[in-house]
Amino acid sequence: MATDPRDFVKSFPLVPHHDIPETFADGISLTFFNGNTLRLEFTAARIDELKAQSQPTGGRHLVCRLVLTAPCAIDLINQMRRITAQLEQAGLVKTEKAQAEPAMAN
Repeated sequence: MATDPRDFVKSFPLVPHHDIPETFADGISLTFFNGNTLRLEFTAARIDELKAQSQPTGGRHLVCRLVLTAPCAIDLINQMRRITAQLEQAGLVKTEKAQAEPAMAN
């Protein structure tokens, strides 16, 4: 038996629910971690009907609020790191490596 209950749950078979709607988002408006949960708000830009000789107008609409437990947020971060590594290998993204700041002398 696994020592971490989350590891045990991951062994359960995944039951697909095809009736769950897909949500499209093209931005994130809020991320907030309170120590227990990670809260994310996803938005989608919607442009008003275009008029000649004028700047486009529209709005950003909230399409989804997602709240994750801390362990789930850590799992999401780890999976996004794997995806980032795959995108780097494919040459689609380039990440900047953080340089260590010099220590201040006292």
